[in-house]
Amino acid sequence: MTGVEYTALAVGALVTSTVSGIAGVGGGMLFLPILTAVVGVKLAVPYLSVLLLASNVSRAYFSREAIDWQVVRHFLLGVVPGAILGALLFTILPSFWIKKALGVYLISYVALSFTRANWPKSASLRSISWIGLPAGLVSGVVGGQGPIVTPYFLRYGLVKEGFLGTEAVGSALSHLFKLSVWAPARVIGGSDLALLLPLSVLSIAGSYFGKKLVNRMRLQVFRAILMILLAVIGVRFLFF
Repeated sequence: MTGVEYTALAVGALVTSTVSGIAGVGGGMLFLPILTAVVGVKLAVPYLSVLLLASNVSRAYFSREAIDWQVVRHFLLGVVPGAILGALLFTILPSFWIKKALGVYLISYVALSFTRANWPKSASLRSISWIGLPAGLVSGVVGGQGPIVTPYFLRYGLVKEGFLGTEAVGSALSHLFKLSVWAPARVIGGSDLALLLPLSVLSIAGSYFGKKLVNRMRLQVFRAILMILLAVIGVRFLFF
């Protein structure tokens, strides 16, 4: 990896973790094409999971007083087995199909965001438990779970810092269990973690900046721009 490539990763880690700190979701997927261009998709998803783990842990800490731990406990019932299954599936999927899955995932996320579909009609702790299974499975293959989790958390009544902190804890634990599968399978190793450590620090810094900016920005405009960028990335993964 050249110095220019690593600098691109460093800037990307800082900017996209700031985006996640503001919007709650989406920043990691914005970083994915940068990672893919530098290290390839089979390393990009595990690398992203490490960086999102650092970013989510810090985001949870910054919003720790608003975390709904009851939601977290119920979410874990589904997301833990789902993340493990998804991580195992990732180890056997060819890069071609991972890219296609990423494209479908991103385009679906954007479509759901713009349609403002009234879904789900309601959300309970029980529904949050079972939705964790497909969320973890998808996260294991493409790195993120936002389109599946976000509607349920919001419908349940989580808002602002409550949503940011609770979603961050759930996502962090999902990434942790994926890495527990990938490390023994040698999908990711010690040299990769050493490479990612400085980027993780930047991800934490970005979460802090996002926390400071979240109340100062027009979120509707910000999210609209974010969705357009994610749609472009999704099309690129799916068709090119």
